[in-house]
Amino acid sequence: MNIDMNDVTRDLVQRERTAIADLRALLGRLDAQTEDIEDLKIALDDLEGMFLLVVCGEFNSGKSSLVNAILGAKVMLEGVTPTTDRVTIVTYGDNPAEVQTSSSILRREYPAEILRDLAFVDTPGTNAVIKKHQELTEDFIPRADLVLFVTSADRPFTESERSFLELIGSWGKKIVIIINKVDILEDAEQRQKVMDFVRDNARETLGTTPQVFAVKARQALKARQANNTTELAGTGLPELESYIESTLAASERLRLKLLNPLGVAQRIATHYQGILEGHLDLLEDDRKTLEDVDRQLKQFEKDMRREFDNYLSRVKTVLLEVERRGEVFFDDTIRIRNVFSLMNTDRIKEDFESRVLRSADRDIDLAVSEMVDWFIQRNLQVWEDVMGFVNGRRKAGEERIIGEVGGRFQYDRDALIRTIRQSAEDVLETYDEKEEAHRLADKLQNAVVQTGLLQVSGIGLGAAVLAFVSGAALDITGVMAGLTIAGLGFFVLPRRRAQAKKELHNKMQELRDGLADGLGKQFDSELQRSSEKLAASIAPYTRFVRSELERLESLGGDLTELESELRSVRQEVEALH
Repeated sequence: MNIDMNDVTRDLVQRERTAIADLRALLGRLDAQTEDIEDLKIALDDLEGMFLLVVCGEFNSGKSSLVNAILGAKVMLEGVTPTTDRVTIVTYGDNPAEVQTSSSILRREYPAEILRDLAFVDTPGTNAVIKKHQELTEDFIPRADLVLFVTSADRPFTESERSFLELIGSWGKKIVIIINKVDILEDAEQRQKVMDFVRDNARETLGTTPQVFAVKARQALKARQANNTTELAGTGLPELESYIESTLAASERLRLKLLNPLGVAQRIATHYQGILEGHLDLLEDDRKTLEDVDRQLKQFEKDMRREFDNYLSRVKTVLLEVERRGEVFFDDTIRIRNVFSLMNTDRIKEDFESRVLRSADRDIDLAVSEMVDWFIQRNLQVWEDVMGFVNGRRKAGEERIIGEVGGRFQYDRDALIRTIRQSAEDVLETYDEKEEAHRLADKLQNAVVQTGLLQVSGIGLGAAVLAFVSGAALDITGVMAGLTIAGLGFFVLPRRRAQAKKELHNKMQELRDGLADGLGKQFDSELQRSSEKLAASIAPYTRFVRSELERLESLGGDLTELESELRSVRQEVEALH
């Protein structure tokens, strides 16, 4: 910037430079798009560069003609087809020259006095068949210190021009609108209508009213080359040049030069603030959903234990019914009239098994089998619920993620969700219910065997229980073996009957307690195993949500402070005189 500055202005420039540099560093922590970081670097570089007056508009609107008219020579090619296929920067030089600085930027030098204070930038036309032309123009807009937006009188302010003007305005640029080719309009009234139409639409698009000039660029070039000041005066070009000259006064040039990088920085900062807010909203919903899942898992464990008690009660009920039938059996059997039968232990055992045990083994196996099926189905259901959670959060991410933060946030989130989804799919697809039922049934039986209550395994829990009760029956009914009629007193049989009932009750209580203990411990072990597997599949995502919330909230706070500093600097720049 070849402008003398006082200490206050130099301090303002340094504050702006620091704020933009800090924003660049912050975008690095955000894993922002490379293009946005590069835009900020260019904005910083442009603070030290020449004043850039960027000419843009749709192809064949007369942009190159306008530049040529201002310079007073055919420096730029003109035509009805797109002729400017690169960004052309026109700067001062003692002799006309052309330098290709890159595949997309051409530098031309020309000895025009106006170029001592600024550089003209002629951009490829927008809305052309060649899409790259429009991309080049849109990419160069952030560098503009002042924009001359050219529209043609034969098609003023088209819808595509409105969209392009809206894009330029979003960068916070100062815009001057030139209506070219007004010589095709019949009279001043038509010209005024077109100017009013363009001004009104521009105001609606930008939110402010820009300066609007009507010019005849080709006539102006001819008049200037012929040194015909009278004809030049009727082209509208002197008014435009007078405005540009006043705009290029040192104080105004400084203001615009400082406002340009600020506009770029504020636009980028606002963009990423929106991205951060969108991500934070999504993560906050994720956090609440994960809390809901955690509560549901805890409730699931409570429900499972309550329902397990119901299944265990069914097993106990079978055993209580066995005890009830046993008491009836002893009441009917241990009587004086059956004294000879009581001597026959085998007969008593057979009667005991047929009348008391009956289908107890099948009833126990059925109750345990239904318990196993219930446990498996409830676990599959909770994994299906997890699948529902995963699908819901994945869809929410697809619908609500605003923009991209270098892809890392979205990539990490998607990767973790895919991991949970894969875990759930693996469980649901590879879960062999029949094999799992056998495994769980064996575990339940082994758990009871390990209590020391049952000494058999591999024959089914019902059969093992039956063997235990049958053995108890031998002990209980065997008390009658060896008794003689002479040894039977009037009070002996009632005592024997009461003793048999008591021993049966003790044995059945021992069995019920042992089954409850063994089955209960194995159930707790299986429930814990299932819950831990489920929690482990979700835990990485839970940690990610918590850490990302903390990280993005911190970055959001830093970004808010930077936005405040950028606004403060802008206010001071706008107040410069």
